[in-house]
Amino acid sequence: MKKILFILNIICMSLAGLLVSCDIDNYDEPDGTLTGSVIDAVTGNPIITEQPNGYRIRYKEISWSESATNQYLWGKPDGTFNHTKLFAGTYEVTAVEGAFIQSETQTIDIKSGGVATVNFTVTPYLSFSNVSIVKEAPASVKVTFTVTRNVASAATQDYRIFASSKTPYIGTNTGGSESDISKAATTLTEDMLGTPIVVTLDNYVAGKTYYIRVGARCANTSNRYNMTEVVKIQF
Repeated sequence: MKKILFILNIICMSLAGLLVSCDIDNYDEPDGTLTGSVIDAVTGNPIITEQPNGYRIRYKEISWSESATNQYLWGKPDGTFNHTKLFAGTYEVTAVEGAFIQSETQTIDIKSGGVATVNFTVTPYLSFSNVSIVKEAPASVKVTFTVTRNVASAATQDYRIFASSKTPYIGTNTGGSESDISKAATTLTEDMLGTPIVVTLDNYVAGKTYYIRVGARCANTSNRYNMTEVVKIQF
């Protein structure tokens, strides 16, 4: 009899635990917004990157603990970022893992239902000037550009011409592997800095629209390219 009562007691305790675990979650959903831009210190404009994987925004809530876990948000190719599902609290926010020197960390307060805007100014490893991407008959594109290094300690690595008829979001991870119309990574030497680089690409197809841009890279921990704007050319 005692054994039966013991078993019944265990069953009752288990059922009680299940009932507790099924309580309704009364917490409000996160509705705070974090938004802003990463500004290129050289041009004064939002930094140009690729999509996806151009750079990330690192953030962590420190309202309860300064040892909170870092979380990340991908930035957009036009240099902006936006997150609309954050809990109210105090956050540390940093622009990281782009083709630029990591930004300083900023501390912001996000309120429930509110919008917190934070802008970062960063130094890109490389900048472009005198960029020209033009059609040359009958099936070629002439690309001219000059690269300037902004971080003396960063060793130059390579440059690429990205071209695709498949997507305007051209970059290392999207449409840039069409060997007939793109130029593979080419070593960017010290003596090429500040000097116009001219590349001609062939085998473009009549009737197609192509999206073309230049990328150049210094050795950096994120292994990412600085990019020019995308140029659209109709053949």
